[in-house]
This record gives sequence, structure tokens and C-alpha cells, in this order.
Amino acid sequence: MIDHAFLAIDLSNDERHALSAALAEAGIGSPIPGRRPPPKNWHVTLRFLGECSDSEAERIMHRLSETVDTTPGKVWCSGLGAFPRASHAGVVFAAVDDPSGLLEYLAAVCEEAVVDVGFAPEERPFTPHLTISRLRPARDLRKLFDSFSEFRVPITVRDITFLRTRRTPTGLTYEPIDSLPLEQTQTQGS
Repeated sequence: MIDHAFLAIDLSNDERHALSAALAEAGIGSPIPGRRPPPKNWHVTLRFLGECSDSEAERIMHRLSETVDTTPGKVWCSGLGAFPRASHAGVVFAAVDDPSGLLEYLAAVCEEAVVDVGFAPEERPFTPHLTISRLRPARDLRKLFDSFSEFRVPITVRDITFLRTRRTPTGLTYEPIDSLPLEQTQTQGS
């Protein structure tokens, strides 16, 4: 049994470094408060699953391999956002600009696959983002957001990665369980 699992777009090390540098440059003198995951854990979640058995994980990835029909593409991390809102921020994120709709498509296909396997439908709408901080209690960060300059970091969407959360002595880490390269989906779906 996998305690916390999710489907995501994982970043390359170069993309993590570029985003880290862009955040530091954009927010000079204005550090982002809260509990910040290390860059090695940065990803764009397509669908959170929670508890998931190994057989469910296999069935989900098999279903995705049969239905995903697209090739790699680019999206951009650009600007900061917050859930539920900047005036009451519990989560700070890098917004993800997805002009082609690639992430929307992948999130919809992931949703369909996990529901087919028996998971309850997601009630919240998909908002592409990359979490960079969690705040407890929530805070008003409107002034912080106003102080950040614009940044735009490209991210290549290469595959869908099945990740699980692992607790380690140094904190949470995300471990890839499986991956579905988008190049392969085009030939399987043709």
C-alpha cells in the first residue's frame, strides 16, 4: 500500500535550478515565508490520489498508456499565486502558464483513469501550479506578491510520473514509482 500517491509532471534538475534562481532574483529582499519544500521535490500535480495499492497504481498507469495521445510540450512557471487567495495564503505557488492546454488535457486523462480504477472524482477544478511554500496559519501575502518582479521559466512536459511520498529523517521526499513518456503514447495511441 502506498500512503500518499499522485500523478505529476516532474521537473529536470536544470529546470529546478532555473526556477530556484528566478525566484531568488524576482524576490530580492522578499523571502517567501512558510515551510518550503526543497527544489528536488518540486513538481506539477496532475491528480492527487492519497492511499493507493500497488495493483491500483499498475492499473492506472496501464490505463494512461492506452489513452494518453500527445507529445511533449512546454509550459511556463510565471508569477506567484496562493490558495485559497493572496489575502489568506495557506499555500504559495508558482503559477503555471499552459497556453496549449497540455496540462489541462493530461489532468483530464489522469482524472478519467483514476476514476475508472475506482477512485472518487476530484471535486476541485484543476489549477496548474507548483507549490513552493505552505503556511500555518494562513497569512496575508498581498504585499509580498506585489514586491516580486515578473519571472518566466520554461518547463518541458515530457512524461507523467507516478510519485509517492516517503518520510525520511530529513523530511518528506517524493519517490518516482513509474513514468509514462509522452513520446511513447503517440505510437501506442496510433
